[in-house]
Amino acid sequence: MSTALKFATPFIVAMALVGCNKKTETTTTTTASAPATTVTASANGATATATVSTTTTSTTAVDPNMTPEDHKKARERIMKDWKKTNQTIGAMVKDPSKFDAAQVKAAAEKLNQNPWVHYPETAKGGEAKDEIWRDAAGFQQQIDKFKTAASALNAAAATATSVDGIKTQFGDLGASCKSCHDKYKED
Repeated sequence: MSTALKFATPFIVAMALVGCNKKTETTTTTTASAPATTVTASANGATATATVSTTTTSTTAVDPNMTPEDHKKARERIMKDWKKTNQTIGAMVKDPSKFDAAQVKAAAEKLNQNPWVHYPETAKGGEAKDEIWRDAAGFQQQIDKFKTAASALNAAAATATSVDGIKTQFGDLGASCKSCHDKYKED
């Protein structure tokens, strides 16, 4: 969905509601190349309002020709990106006067990267403990915990106007990272 269409759509829906005397309408549009977009529009008499909520989930296409070393490098690159993200947001949490909503939102969006596809059994090693492959169910629980925390941080970052708007979610994300690293990462 083009950016112009993504933002024009709610207003078109809202204006259509005015014309047909409906009060609210919610639609979700998803395409292979665009994030899911939920449009909520409401009308009251001749007044129309609309909001757009976008959910982005990053998927990583994996080249079937990747070597085990390629997988290790890819997951380590993503983890290093996440470390920078945590440092960026963490600096603002430590000094709220440095809060920059756009920077927090951009940093939080980086957490949508998907390193999990780079843990095939053939790509053991690096800083990843063998426990990842011996305890696949436990590792998956850690992944799910991280995804939940990252999603909550992304949602909070979308509307945060101060550090207080993200502090709890950022703490939950850090706890998720620590929990996984304690069990599955070499020191």
